[in-house]
Amino acid sequence: VELLIESFEFIESLFTSGAQRDEVFAIDHQLKARGHGLARQRDVRVGGQTLPQICSLSIKDASAFFDRLELKDEQSAISDRVLSLQLHCTLARPDAYLLALGRTWLEMRAALSREAFTRAMSLWLFAPATFATRPEFVEDAVQNVLANPYPSTQVGFARQAGAVAGHDTLDRLDRIRCPTLVTVGTEDILVPPRFARVLGDRIPRAELRMLEGGGHGYFIELAPAFNEVALGFLGRHPAGR
Repeated sequence: VELLIESFEFIESLFTSGAQRDEVFAIDHQLKARGHGLARQRDVRVGGQTLPQICSLSIKDASAFFDRLELKDEQSAISDRVLSLQLHCTLARPDAYLLALGRTWLEMRAALSREAFTRAMSLWLFAPATFATRPEFVEDAVQNVLANPYPSTQVGFARQAGAVAGHDTLDRLDRIRCPTLVTVGTEDILVPPRFARVLGDRIPRAELRMLEGGGHGYFIELAPAFNEVALGFLGRHPAGR
């Protein structure tokens, strides 16, 4: 069983149209638990479904994933059932800088228009090189956000920020026993490489890969390179081995 867990607040900004979106969904289809959950569609596209529908499908997939693990209680040996793990542009514990940024974002979200806030957020999502050489890419992402008929609410954004602020798995990282791929964009200023290095150092079987020139949205900016790294890892650690 394979499962992709992703965030939703700005997911629509990261799925661009055309070739870039097709490249990303190529790996998305290989990672999601399609066929094991209730979401069996193989051709899901952001442009073809609303964000609530996508969230619902992913939640059903996640639920089915844990059902397949057949966990009976909290003492179940999850580490023995998970064959491999991938952690992309993430962290174990936010630091003081990131917490301050989260509080600032909440104020920005309340004070700015939807378009102004989206354009401001893009500065943390994409690398400087992307702005310089692919401005149409950034603009396409912004327009995708603005075209979404189901934008997040201030309450929803605040709760997501609170979840990030309260996230803390630092002292449990050494309990992860399966092969783990940790990736980060070298130009990510939202969740910088310092967080990925902590994951790589503390997870016993971690493999840290830096995507050169990528921002926080490196899996879109550098989709072919990201797909090669992620799928290569899955190929080295196939299910059943």
